[in-house]
Amino acid sequence: MPFGLIETLRSVDGSAPLLKLHQERLARSWPAFFAGRPPSLAQLAGKAIEESTRVVGQSVLVRVEFTGAPGGKPEASIEARPLRKPPKDVTLAIATRPRREPPEQRLHKSSDRAWADELAVSGAFETLFWDEEHGLLEGTRTNLFVLRDRTLSTPPIECGLVPGVVRARLLQVAASLELDVEERPLSPADLKRARGLFLTGSGVGIVAVTECDGRKVGTREAALLARGLMQFALAPR
Repeated sequence: MPFGLIETLRSVDGSAPLLKLHQERLARSWPAFFAGRPPSLAQLAGKAIEESTRVVGQSVLVRVEFTGAPGGKPEASIEARPLRKPPKDVTLAIATRPRREPPEQRLHKSSDRAWADELAVSGAFETLFWDEEHGLLEGTRTNLFVLRDRTLSTPPIECGLVPGVVRARLLQVAASLELDVEERPLSPADLKRARGLFLTGSGVGIVAVTECDGRKVGTREAALLARGLMQFALAPR
């Protein structure tokens, strides 16, 4: 399978508000994969984003993938697809087996998705992965936040998870909504004590989990908070 990196940009009405965060993440991962400097995502994805504005209210995900030999010069491929709304019931399942790769190998948004295909729980909207040393990590395409009182907790990147751009944005803006944020290891016990569980990602935005491993979770207030955070964090700037 080709060696590669992926960036998936969320565009609404021609605006990709987290473009800078995507470019910064790409720059951090690039030296571990390819030679030289990363290209401009604004230039590569610009045409697809521009075309999305031709349909009023059109929202799209623009996927930019870089593939090539390690340490070489990659080729870029671009595709856009409609941005789907998450389901009303956002179900989360905890993987039955841990991830085995070293944490440093899990820090990049890579095209190698074998781990997700192998460990994902069928029937759940999202599967939450973990390892024996660090606890809970991330989903197949999302990061996790746990809400207790007015505090949002999320696993540290150093535990071995992809640094999501919506995750980064939420860490930036939470204080503006009078929320405390912390990065700390999380365990299944934290899920049971939580007022709400939030998933963040370019595809879903920010959503509240309604069920975790068959157990109803969250409150109406947590669901409303998730909507407010999404409107604030992902607004065009």
